Amino acid sequence: MKNKLLLLIVIALSVSSFAQEKEVSVEKSIFGVQAGLFGIWGYNEVKLSNTISLRTELGINMGIWGGTSYPKTGYILFPTVSVEPRYYYNLNRRAKLNKKTANNNGNFFSLKTNFNPNLFTISNYNNSYVHNHITVIPKWGLRRSFAKNFEYEFSAGIGYVYDFEMNKGGTGLDLGFRVGYRF
Repeated sequence: MKNKLLLLIVIALSVSSFAQEKEVSVEKSIFGVQAGLFGIWGYNEVKLSNTISLRTELGINMGIWGGTSYPKTGYILFPTVSVEPRYYYNLNRRAKLNKKTANNNGNFFSLKTNFNPNLFTISNYNNSYVHNHITVIPKWGLRRSFAKNFEYEFSAGIGYVYDFEMNKGGTGLDLGFRVGYRF
């Protein structure tokens, strides 16, 4: 009787241990570069919890202008620094559907804080500059990997922009599509 009871306990424990799901989590740390229509950025994304990461980013943004008021189409390149906590809300669902979750493949909500300092500019117009400004934009986005180390991201959000030179704020739109490489 004792042997049968012991056998049942061992079987029950082994079955329950196989039934437990693997814990899904964001990566401990990811480094990479990304390029989009209006810039290039280097980033690091660090794990804060199983579903939250902190992304820091340095890059060069680009602006374009033109029209009949200008003799030629203008462009400007300027530096940018951002900090963005991200909450990956569908990692467990993706894992249950046998979809990739490695390298933070998933959908996310974030709060992107971006500072554009007037440190330097590169432009085809003389004396072009960018006002020091900051943006705080809640965003929704998704990240997917392809090939071995490549990825793409799409994100969209509406938030607040504050211009330090004009001492004035307003509404800002952030739409992004980036393709990148992870190291």
